[in-house]
Amino acid sequence: MGHTFDAPGSRTSDPELHDAPRPGAEQRSVAEAPGAGHHPRKDIQALRALAVGLVVVYHFWPTLLPGGYVGVDVFFVISGFLITGALVRRPPTGLRGLGDFWARRVLRLAPAVAVTLLVSLLTIIWVLPLVEWRSGAEHALTSMLYVENWRLISDATDYLRADGTPSPFQHFWSLSVEEQFYLGWPLLIGLVAILSVRLRAPFRSSLGVCIAAVTLASFAYSLLISWSQPSLAYFSTPARIWELGLGGVLAIWGSQVRRPSRTAAAVMPWSAVAAMFAAALLLDDGSVFPGWNALLPTLGAALFILAGDPDGRLSLRGVTHAGPVQLVGNISYAIYLWHWPMLLLLPPVLGLDESTWLKLLLLPLVVALSWVSTRFVEDRFRAAPGSRNVGRRGLVVLLVTTGLVVSLCLAMLAWVDREAEESGQRLAQLSSTTLEPTCLGAGALDEELSCPDTDELITTPEFIRTDIPSSIVDGQCLNWPPFGDLVSCEVGETESPTKRIGLYGNSHAGHWQPALEAIAEEHGWQVDTFVMGMCQPIIDSDRSPGVLPDNYAQCDRLGGEILDQLTSGDYDLVVMSTMDHHPTEPDAYVDTIERLTGAGVPVLTVRDTPAPLDPEVDTSLCLSRNPDDWDACGGTPAEWIRQDPLYDAAKAMGDPMVTTADLNEHLCREEQCDPVIGGVIVYADPNHMSATLNRTLAPYLEPHVVRALRSGH
Repeated sequence: MGHTFDAPGSRTSDPELHDAPRPGAEQRSVAEAPGAGHHPRKDIQALRALAVGLVVVYHFWPTLLPGGYVGVDVFFVISGFLITGALVRRPPTGLRGLGDFWARRVLRLAPAVAVTLLVSLLTIIWVLPLVEWRSGAEHALTSMLYVENWRLISDATDYLRADGTPSPFQHFWSLSVEEQFYLGWPLLIGLVAILSVRLRAPFRSSLGVCIAAVTLASFAYSLLISWSQPSLAYFSTPARIWELGLGGVLAIWGSQVRRPSRTAAAVMPWSAVAAMFAAALLLDDGSVFPGWNALLPTLGAALFILAGDPDGRLSLRGVTHAGPVQLVGNISYAIYLWHWPMLLLLPPVLGLDESTWLKLLLLPLVVALSWVSTRFVEDRFRAAPGSRNVGRRGLVVLLVTTGLVVSLCLAMLAWVDREAEESGQRLAQLSSTTLEPTCLGAGALDEELSCPDTDELITTPEFIRTDIPSSIVDGQCLNWPPFGDLVSCEVGETESPTKRIGLYGNSHAGHWQPALEAIAEEHGWQVDTFVMGMCQPIIDSDRSPGVLPDNYAQCDRLGGEILDQLTSGDYDLVVMSTMDHHPTEPDAYVDTIERLTGAGVPVLTVRDTPAPLDPEVDTSLCLSRNPDDWDACGGTPAEWIRQDPLYDAAKAMGDPMVTTADLNEHLCREEQCDPVIGGVIVYADPNHMSATLNRTLAPYLEPHVVRALRSGH
């Protein structure tokens, strides 16, 4: 699981949450050492400073702390410990108690979040091209509603978004996890408190058992999916609750731990810090996480809290109580909120590229802005202990802050939609309803048309982001792991077609749907899509290095179902294409082709198309940033046209029922593959052709389809 865009979050709490749980009559424990009781614990503030430092260094200089993302795990443990302790002291057993708890969370957190989002959104409007507004607005919206973690899960499993550029707000995922925790945790504790009274059971012990059970169940779930579904494991609340629950267990049972000797107590914080730093140094973006690996930072954080800020000659107090450390701990929530947007947005504001010197300049700016945010936003809205009308104030603040952010996001999305709609209207006026080639799109490279050069974009970057064939969109016509029932879509003449054509392959077959649909509508044919993400059209998937081992069985099952349908006698032609740039031998595809031709179905293989295939080369974004230099967003045929073992296999077979088509001359000139052809942006992402550009290839694909249909007779 890569963590390059994962921005672990932090949390600073209300004054009453700085304290450890109120001690009972038990033997004095490590967790109740000096600094506990009802006074702010400086050791916990220092732990916050350490955690946010890990996160910031990881984001600014990831090679220094490749596992610095574990700072989020440290924050989860802190939050679980403090919140559980506060709720145990005053369990919410009614609507008033729940409402006051949630209102305090709103007053504590929402104003700072809203200010960060609003300032960042206004900066996006000011300095970034329109094509980046949609992503910014959508992520800001889910961040304000505290569901950003689920948005990132969706993006990670969305074939078209998995390699997207990082959002200035994606670090809000961890805040979303914590807010969801804050929503459910008081309900659990309140329910246990009520049942304890009715059943005459000891509240603290009953709650400890309940929290321990939830923690173990969440940890087991995390272990189960960390290897098979890493994005879900990393971002989902059920897979992360155990880390907050670990802090809760410590808050309940920590008082049972007897205080060790002074020397042993002094060693505990050192060991804890060593464990957290070891995790930050030994883990990296390729580590399976959270899973077992998350035990190192979380247990380290728990041990640090359990130590209870011991004093003595070996104590860490000289560091943890130092003014600068306490300052960073006190403003850690604001540092977390601001550091990522500033890292992404300030360089374009200044017109500079990211560099070590710029990042060194950013660090004091982040600290200064975070202090201002804490002093004049967080502290102004924070509810004082014992204050009245907390619920009413919290509701007003929630409505105002959420309303402001949501309104700005919706306004930005409406602006982008309007621009995209205008581009679509211009395109509709210029598009041809016949299969005659025109100078729009691919026809501009047709020497017979003698098209003039154009510097006008008919399809704008805003429009092209939505100009995607349905056959490669998960949830529409794309089969995507984990595979369920076979998904297939029918296009063209579906009422009484004279021919039926199957489109089979991975997403690079799917992006040919618009051209085939135009051909089918002209001739009265039907096209059925059979597009598989993460699979190759190979009968034995383990023969292709392009298929992940975990998908072998699923790909073989789904491919078998597709071939059963295609060979059922109802298809006049199968069009195949795929992207396979791994060292797959061409003969791996022969069995699939022969399975089709053996059933009397002719096969047309279309050579894979050129593409940047680089997540850093987003054509629409590049064109927005280089409106006067389109060549900066292009490439060469040698770079963008890669091997195609399926096409090679078809050409080598010599079977009259197997034909081939190579249309790359309509996408690349002799020495250049352009990002814009005939006013149409070629790529909807770094991988796939836009639907509009592909549709303009229909006149050049049609002769190959007609010839392939004749080969079956």
